[in-house]
Amino acid sequence: MTDHASLYHLARLALAPHALHDAHCRLISISENVIFRIDASGGMRYALRLHRPGYHDVAEIGSELAWLDALLTTGLDVPRPLPARDGTRILTLPGTDAPPRHAVLFAWMEGTEPTTDIDPVAFRRLGRITARLHAHSRAWERPMGFTRKAWIPATMTGSDALWGQWQTVPGMDMTARDLIAHCLTRVGTELAQYGTRPHRFGLIHADLRLANLLVSGAETRLIDFDDCGLSWFMQDLAAALSFHEDHAQAPRWVDHWLKGYGSYGQLETADLRILPALVIQRRIQLLAWTGTHRHTAQVRSLGTDWLARTLDLCRAWDRGQLFRHIG
Repeated sequence: MTDHASLYHLARLALAPHALHDAHCRLISISENVIFRIDASGGMRYALRLHRPGYHDVAEIGSELAWLDALLTTGLDVPRPLPARDGTRILTLPGTDAPPRHAVLFAWMEGTEPTTDIDPVAFRRLGRITARLHAHSRAWERPMGFTRKAWIPATMTGSDALWGQWQTVPGMDMTARDLIAHCLTRVGTELAQYGTRPHRFGLIHADLRLANLLVSGAETRLIDFDDCGLSWFMQDLAAALSFHEDHAQAPRWVDHWLKGYGSYGQLETADLRILPALVIQRRIQLLAWTGTHRHTAQVRSLGTDWLARTLDLCRAWDRGQLFRHIG
C-alpha cells in the first residue's frame, strides 16, 4: 500500500483513535516515512507520521518517544508526541497487501526548512542546540527496555548496512570500489582508536541535516528523531553536512557549528580530528542510500555527478585535505 489513495486511507485509520475523523489531511512528505499535515477544527494542527514498514518496531519507536518526552522537560524545541483517547501513542495499522505500519501523531511545529543559502551563523545556533542535546543524552538515565539502532561502521557502510550497499550503486567500477574500500578501512581504524567512551559515544539524533531543522525567527527547532540511535556524538556534525559535504560554504558551517557547540559543551582535540572520518563515512552511507532510492526526486536533484563528487571527497580525505583547517 504505497499509492496515495492507500496512504490517505491509512492516515484516516490513524486519526480515528484521536477523534480527528473530520480533520483535513495533506500529504507533505514521502521518504523513509510518510508525513501528513493534519488541520482540525478550532485551528488545531498536527503532524502524522506513518512509519516505514518493517524498519522500527514498537519498542524502538517507544524509545524514541521516551527521549522526546525527556527532552521536552529541558525546554528544547523538539516534537511532542500525542496520545490517542485511550492513551496509546503508537498505533499499528493493518496492511492488506503490505506489512502493517506504525503511526504516531505529533503537535505541529512552525518554521521553514533551511536551504544551503542559510546564513552560516545559523549553524552556530545549531551547534549550541546540539551541545544541549548531547549534555542531556550523557546525563539521562534511559528507561528499562530502551532500544535503538547503533550507527557504527557495520550498520552504516558495512555488511549490515541499513541503508543499502554502496558497492551496488550504478556507475561503480573496480577503481571506485577500491578507493572507497580503502577509505572505509582507514575510517574503521581511526574510529577504533578514537573509542566509544561515554563522553564520545552515546544517544544522538543521527540525522541533524538541513531537512530536519525548522527555522522560525531566531529559533532553530529539531525535528524527525526517527533515526536517533547510538553513535559518536560528533556524528551529529557529520550528519549536519549531509548531501552538501563539498559545498563551498561547508568549512564555514563547520566553524560556526563548533563555535556554537563550544559555547555550551566542551570538545577535545580528538573530537575535532575524528570529524573528517565521520564525514566521509556518512557520505558513503548516503551514496549507498542513493542507490536504493535512485528513482526519487531527491536523488535526481543530486545530479549525475554525485558518485564522481563522492570519489573526489574520498581522495581529498585520503590526502588529509577534507576539513584540514580544524583540529
